[in-house]
Amino acid sequence: MERIIFTLSYEKRWECWMVYAYRATDAADFFQSHGRYTGTEEGEVAPVIVPIIEMIRKYDTQTIFQQFGKKKYKDERMFLQKIERSYIQEEIRPYIEKYVARVLDELTQAGYPLFFKGGRLDNFYKSQRLNLTAVSLQALLKFERTGEYTAYTLRLTDGKRIFYPGDYDLKILTRHPCRVLCGKQLFRFPDDFDGQRLQPFLQKRQVLIPKANEAIYFQRFILKNIRHEEIEVQGFEIIVKEVGKKAVLSLEREVFDRPVLALEFYYGDQRIPAWSSRKALVELQTSGDSYAFYKVNRDFDWEKEKEKQLLAWGMTPVSEGYFQLASSVVTGGQDKQPEVESWQKMIGWVREHLQNLSKAGFGFTQKSLRKKYYTGGWWVDQELEETSDWFRLRTEVVLDDGRRIPLVCFREHILAGQREYLLPDGTVFFIPEEWFAAYTDLLLFAQGKGRDLLLHPNQYALLQHSFPESDSSGPANRFRDPCTLPVGLQADLRPYQQKGYEWMFRLYRNGCGGCLADDMGLGKTLQTIALILKYRLEAVKPRLSFYRPAEGTQLSLFAPEAPEDKETPQFIFRTCLVVVPASLIHNWRNELKKFAPSLTVTVYAGLHRNELRAYLQTSDVVIITYHTLRNDIDYLARLKFGMVVADEAQILKNPSSRLHQAMMRISGDWFWALSGTPIENSLSDLWAIMHLVNRGLLGTHHFFRNHFIRPILADVEGRMSAALRKLIAPYILRRTKEEVLADLPELTSELVICEPEEEQRRIYETEQARVRNYILDKRENGQGLRGDMMILKALIRLRQIANHPRLVEDSYTWSSGKFREIFRMLEEIIAAGHKVLIFSSFVKYLNMVADEAGRWGWKYALLTGSTTDRQGEVSRFSQEADCRLFLISLKAGGVGLNLTAADYVFILDPWWNLAAENQAIGRAHRIGQKRAVFVYRFITAGTLEEKILALQRRKQQLADTVITPTNTLPLSDEELLEVL
Repeated sequence: MERIIFTLSYEKRWECWMVYAYRATDAADFFQSHGRYTGTEEGEVAPVIVPIIEMIRKYDTQTIFQQFGKKKYKDERMFLQKIERSYIQEEIRPYIEKYVARVLDELTQAGYPLFFKGGRLDNFYKSQRLNLTAVSLQALLKFERTGEYTAYTLRLTDGKRIFYPGDYDLKILTRHPCRVLCGKQLFRFPDDFDGQRLQPFLQKRQVLIPKANEAIYFQRFILKNIRHEEIEVQGFEIIVKEVGKKAVLSLEREVFDRPVLALEFYYGDQRIPAWSSRKALVELQTSGDSYAFYKVNRDFDWEKEKEKQLLAWGMTPVSEGYFQLASSVVTGGQDKQPEVESWQKMIGWVREHLQNLSKAGFGFTQKSLRKKYYTGGWWVDQELEETSDWFRLRTEVVLDDGRRIPLVCFREHILAGQREYLLPDGTVFFIPEEWFAAYTDLLLFAQGKGRDLLLHPNQYALLQHSFPESDSSGPANRFRDPCTLPVGLQADLRPYQQKGYEWMFRLYRNGCGGCLADDMGLGKTLQTIALILKYRLEAVKPRLSFYRPAEGTQLSLFAPEAPEDKETPQFIFRTCLVVVPASLIHNWRNELKKFAPSLTVTVYAGLHRNELRAYLQTSDVVIITYHTLRNDIDYLARLKFGMVVADEAQILKNPSSRLHQAMMRISGDWFWALSGTPIENSLSDLWAIMHLVNRGLLGTHHFFRNHFIRPILADVEGRMSAALRKLIAPYILRRTKEEVLADLPELTSELVICEPEEEQRRIYETEQARVRNYILDKRENGQGLRGDMMILKALIRLRQIANHPRLVEDSYTWSSGKFREIFRMLEEIIAAGHKVLIFSSFVKYLNMVADEAGRWGWKYALLTGSTTDRQGEVSRFSQEADCRLFLISLKAGGVGLNLTAADYVFILDPWWNLAAENQAIGRAHRIGQKRAVFVYRFITAGTLEEKILALQRRKQQLADTVITPTNTLPLSDEELLEVL
């Protein structure tokens, strides 16, 4: 039966003894060898052997070459031929002996057979097996000084008997740690004993040192031995004395560049590291021809107590005499935390425990480090001064020694994430981790002026760390003005609408604007009208010579008196400007007349609007379309308005558009944005809206792109998402229908997956292959995709084919799977007496549905971008019982419609922006709806419509993280490839 045995042999090349493993078969009196075993052979071995084989491989020839010769010699052969003997003795042999000693110890513990190999024998006789029973030896030293020489004698003892090494045939197997073979018996010495000291006594009992050499011998050899051993002396003295003791922690940098505390002990003025095995500290004093050794024995019990105190304070030993914080320990070459963080935590530990260390008798030093760290305490002194234009914040870091450092000095380090700040005296101050969370946003936006930071009032949220809301002196208390509803408001606000009005009122009272981002149908218009009325009633209106009355009244030289508000006037009243899509002009006019009849209103629109200019600043409210604003901006920019309201403000999402730039030229005291989708496509949409309502809140667009958009897109759940959310939180209010309308009827949504017709599938796949080849060709040439009109047209064609191929090929005579399913379901729904809203991105598709509905004999209403009488179509669907279908293009019908007459919604094709679909659903699922609403989204299987749904789900996280649910981003090149 084959097994693993071990052999001991002398290797002349390395001038040392080595242990190897062999495969062998048990043959009664001997083991028949089958060659050396390296651990790479197939077959299982006992688990205890595995680590022993690993240690043996540490000194095989290939490993030694890698360790000692690779950098100096071209290959292993040249290394073995040219290696210097001194290099072997000084470097290689000590390395080998370290592992050989460990192998011998492991074999002793495991009880595995070890044989002495004296020649080139293939067989190992059992009579050659060595006895590995652990027997310890101790060296007994004696120094005897006479007038002519000093005699040095070394004897050994196993605790039972004393003998001279030269009396036996001893083989020194390893020197440090020392392992000795005597006959077949293995002996071991204490770890601090160097086997080289045995060498002179293998041939003789005594070494004589002439008097001429004894001074050097006493200073080096005898002094060293007295530190480690109890020795016997004659002719000179060893005087044991007692001295004061002190423990010192030295901050040092270990091999992985992590901090460690090295524990040292001072006995009197002599230092010894905790890891040292030296048993005593010894000084040699000479006087003439006499020698005396003064010896201080180490107090190991006292030293252990000091180590236990460190463990109790959170330290953990990483090697003998060295300590780290448990969270900073490096294992297997892998650190548990970044290097700088480990240093910061270590310095924090020192600062926290410095007083306790001193009381417990510990000293602390950084003498071995190139740079020193500040380990004292600090506190933050801050003062806030509020002016009409700025918050002036003076924040200073006060060190224990009285030095004061303005927070603005740390700006570059905090913004760059650098934790080490160099103090004027050259020591390093670790910026606390919490400062990065507390001050990054503040320092990002604040302007530095001397020792102070200046912050715009609309950025007060950045001061919340320094002055939390619980602080009555903090800036957040500016937004706690008490408010009541305005006198004359002809409406009962729901609780969430009351809160929305109060939120707008407090911003208005503090000179700020905001974005009301409630879901469609929650009454953003009503809340805004309430605020405008409040402003009109509490502000002082200058007497003017004429005004524009409300529609239906006659012109007069004097305005009618409005009901008085009890509160003290705060502002000079100026006309309020409401900017809306054309489809909402009548809605705003009607809502103002209904809820605030005391307000005078002018609609600035039409071909003859020049005649109305004289009245623009005499009416309480002027309503204007975005189109008119853009065309007449040169005139409007010369006027001064009070409140400026942008309804459906997502229209202004492009900062480089003429419309956005025209809006920014309007002069107003307060700006308000109303939008259920403040983020339609990207975070740039949010910047455009917030820049309108509070100039400079988010910095320039370039600044916002670098410091927010890019970091957030890289990590949606990162710190900058939270920073942006905190910054805009006071100025944006977002409520969903599900949050605030417990009485809103149930909404059920279902995805209808339709199988395409065979011919439809063929046409789709042909078009898809054509555009895919085009895209791959562009990608190979390193060209971008998103700006390519060919690809954009292909996307549209593929979406149209997924709906119905007749949208792209008039000659197509077959149907489509989706078209069949739509009318199958409509037949059942209409037969049950329900009304249906049908949305599509394609007007031509709606016309096809309308033609088919006419063939079925169903009445319908149609609303697209070219519809002139929008209100007529809405009224016909809402009021005529037999008008069951309302066909609406997604863009034309996304805003300004209340269609609660319908309780079914069909989305015929998915849009990239899920928010647009939700707006469409909100036409029916809103206040006033009494029945459950059912939504059906239709997609064609195996087409890019399935990919669009996947992208919608994947991308909705961004807006949800920052502000609002379910919005999407433009497609990247990779997403275009995925879709196509």
